[in-house]
Amino acid sequence: MYKQKPTPAWQKEQITEHTTSPDTESSISESFLEDDQKQKSFFDFPGPLFSVKIYPASNLVSVNTQKNLRAVTKDKKNKPVHEKLNFSWQILEGQGSLLSTNSEIVNFHAPNEPGLIKIGLTASQELLSGEKITCISEAILTITDSLIAQKNSSEKTKGLPGYTFQKAPGALWRSKYDSDKNLIIINNGHKDFVFSSQNKTLKLRYLCRLFAKELVKINFPGCSTDELLERLIEVSLYTEERLK
Repeated sequence: MYKQKPTPAWQKEQITEHTTSPDTESSISESFLEDDQKQKSFFDFPGPLFSVKIYPASNLVSVNTQKNLRAVTKDKKNKPVHEKLNFSWQILEGQGSLLSTNSEIVNFHAPNEPGLIKIGLTASQELLSGEKITCISEAILTITDSLIAQKNSSEKTKGLPGYTFQKAPGALWRSKYDSDKNLIIINNGHKDFVFSSQNKTLKLRYLCRLFAKELVKINFPGCSTDELLERLIEVSLYTEERLK
């Protein structure tokens, strides 16, 4: 019968030398894991400033209210950048005011008149090499108001539209409806608006008629001319009765 020969002593020593204990294997695994994490953290480190955006880029703001705007800065790989940044906010077009114009978040105070406001932002970063990177961004805020004070409507209904001004001198249109924003845009550059602005009461009545015209167009599509005119008179009386 075959019997296994005993292992020589020199082979036992060699096997012992090449055999690692569980503790040694664990420490090696942890070492590889730490190296991997360090490598990942190196690649996760953001690069230099590449772009800046204003958030939100467009929004509706009621007259005489406030709105916070934030600067979103990113590198070329779309990773957020936060180190060694300088900001400068300003109003490029329109009225209103800004608070904390040199910080990442600025507070915008809306004027008491509707209109379109263009906000400008400049973000800069100085690198260790001495090079200065500058990025700019712009945002449009629509300042809105309402002719008729309305109660809180349900979430499923849009409610009565608000209105804002857009200056388009020489254009034939007096007003138009923005269905996405539920907003009536009034051309405050039209000659009829300029004429009505000479008197506060006349201006309010002019706005009321434009408001009634847009409401009739929205709510009675496909009606005959006679029926639209009848509805226009009806809505005009309703709005004038409930003016602020």
